[in-house]
Amino acid sequence: MPEETEWQAQWEARQPWRTWQGGPLPSGPPPVWSAHPIVAGAAALFVGTALAFEVYGFAQIAAESPVPPEGVGRMLFVLPFLSCFGVPFALLGNLLVVLPLVWVARRAGSRLTGRDTWRWIPAVAVPPAVAVTVLAGIFLKPGPGDLALVWLTAQSLLTGAALYARDAALHGGRILRVLGYGAMAAVAVFGVGGIAYGAGLLTEYSPPKVTAAQLAGTWSDGHGGTLRLSPDGTARAEGLRFRCSGTGTWSYEPDGPTAWDQLVLTEFEECSPDWRISGRPGHPKLNRDYGDADDPHWYTLTR
Repeated sequence: MPEETEWQAQWEARQPWRTWQGGPLPSGPPPVWSAHPIVAGAAALFVGTALAFEVYGFAQIAAESPVPPEGVGRMLFVLPFLSCFGVPFALLGNLLVVLPLVWVARRAGSRLTGRDTWRWIPAVAVPPAVAVTVLAGIFLKPGPGDLALVWLTAQSLLTGAALYARDAALHGGRILRVLGYGAMAAVAVFGVGGIAYGAGLLTEYSPPKVTAAQLAGTWSDGHGGTLRLSPDGTARAEGLRFRCSGTGTWSYEPDGPTAWDQLVLTEFEECSPDWRISGRPGHPKLNRDYGDADDPHWYTLTR
C-alpha cells in the first residue's frame, strides 16, 4: 500500500493540470488599457472615419461648389492611403482619447451611481467633441452648418469607438464584429445615397447658366473689397484680396459646353484673376481659387 501511494503521488506530480490552481482572480472590471480594447477601439475609430468620408462624398455631390465635386470617387481614391496612414493615427487616437474616455466614464459611473454603465460614455464624449469643433472653427473657419456637422461627426466617432472598446474590455475581442458592421454600414450608405440621387430626393448641384449682361454690376466680398463690371467691358477693382486694385477689362468666356466651364476673365495692371461661377439661379457668385492646387480655397464675391 505505501508503494502504491508513493506511485500515485509521482503520477499526480506528472499531471500539472490536476494539481494546478490559479491565483486569486482580480477584483473589479477588466482593465481598459489591454489588448482587446486597444484593437477594438482603434478598429472602430478607423471604420467610423472611412464611413464619414463616404457620407461626405455623397453630400459633396449636392453641395454648392465652383468646381465639379469628386464625390464618392474621392473616397475610392483616398481609401488605400487611409488604410496605410489611417491605421496608425486611429491607434494613436484610441490610446490618447478613446480609452481615456472609457476610463473616465467607468470612474464617473462607479462614483456617482455605484455601477459601471455604458450610458456615461456619450456624456463624457461631449467635451472632446466640442474641443474638436472649436479647433475646426478657429483654423478652418466653416459656417454654422458645417460646424454642427463637425461636432456631430466627432461625437459619433468618439462615442462609437469608446462603446466598442468598453465592450471589448468586458467580453473580449470584437475586431471581427467591428469590421463586419462597418462593411454592412458602407454598403448601406452606398445604397441609400444611390437611391436618394436616383429617385430625385437629392439633386446633383450645377452652377447657374449666366450671360455677360447678367454679370454686369458691382460685386463685393463683404469686407470692403469690390469688383465693378461695366457693360462696355471695363472693370474696376477696389480693395480686393491679394492686393488687387485698379481699372482694367473683363470678359465672359465659357470654356466649354457645361455650366462648370463658365469663366469671367479680368485683367488689371497688378493682377489678372480668373473667376468661376457658383451660386443659385438668380443669385450667382464669382469665385477665385487660392492655396494648394490639390486643396484650393475660394475667395467669393456676391451681389
